[in-house]
Amino acid sequence: MRDRVRRILRNVNDGLDLVVFLNSTEPHIDRSFFYATGLTDGLFEGCGAWLTMDGGCEITTSKLEEEAAKKSGLPLHVFQTRDESTARMKAALKGHRKVGINAAELTHAAFQRLQKLASKSTRFVDVSEAVMKTRLVKDAQEIERIQRACDIATKSLEETLPFVRSGVTEAEVASELVYRMQKNGATGPSFHTIVGSGPNGAEPHYTAGERKIERGDMIVIDFGAQYHMYCSDITRTVVVGPPSAEQRRMHDTVARAQAAALAKMKPGAKGKSVDAAARFLIDRTKYKGRFIHGLGHSVGLAVHDPSGGLSPSSDLVLRPNMVLTNEPGIYVPGFGGVRIEDDVLVTKNGPRVLSTAPREFLELG
Repeated sequence: MRDRVRRILRNVNDGLDLVVFLNSTEPHIDRSFFYATGLTDGLFEGCGAWLTMDGGCEITTSKLEEEAAKKSGLPLHVFQTRDESTARMKAALKGHRKVGINAAELTHAAFQRLQKLASKSTRFVDVSEAVMKTRLVKDAQEIERIQRACDIATKSLEETLPFVRSGVTEAEVASELVYRMQKNGATGPSFHTIVGSGPNGAEPHYTAGERKIERGDMIVIDFGAQYHMYCSDITRTVVVGPPSAEQRRMHDTVARAQAAALAKMKPGAKGKSVDAAARFLIDRTKYKGRFIHGLGHSVGLAVHDPSGGLSPSSDLVLRPNMVLTNEPGIYVPGFGGVRIEDDVLVTKNGPRVLSTAPREFLELG
């Protein structure tokens, strides 16, 4: 993990003595703690990773997480009580005058604690932009884990599709899909599984409710597997029974928009330009204005990894080894929605789609 620490440090401002990633209680856990330490198990509430300018990293860990922390191979400073935690943190801060913090993930209470334990001459500097920049570009191990998460999700959807039929509830489809993902090797879903049938498909972040699927429904299924803490994020839209002409038109429009955006996902492309390729195509149809979110986001340790977005306002410049979603959609309130989403690896030779679940407008039941 020393290489990851060095990559972070190359992106931070000069003059820092130390960088700290400090966790609070769930859900306020900084994924950059796991990025820097390489750990893939444990919760690590109240624990911290302390990065030194020579590329080193040490961990302050609770006794509860000690066995998990040992897997990092890094120096550990173990505490059992809050007083012991305070002493470990105070020792880690001693002598450091300029300390980097990941303000985007640090709670106000945790920051106040750091300030209280440091000397009055210590200055804290926000390095969250540098952390974001580092995590946007994946290393080989990260790409391998995201690919595995995509493969698990793809296989699980294919196994779940025969279960999708009229009379089954959205929640039952979601639970079957989550079961399949864990059976196929996932440590869990990477987020709450979305199954939006009929009019519910017009809500992009609908989850899965008690509505029974009916014949003629389009169903938006947005799901992902987590593998060793790395996420996949995939969406497919299917239909129960023969699709109507309108449903087929919507799906075809989204499919063409996704293909147009994919062709732009090359090194040097701007995030806003990739988004525009899909948005321009949709807005030339009767569905103008019905694509109501950004085209995509970065995927990694978090399903929405730090600030790597494809949107009309995005200044992101694509680089090799970024992993981004490509997910155009059309949403018509009262009627339903269509979204098609894939995880895409940017390479020097162009985009490589990591998620291989069938993209055609599948007719089920």
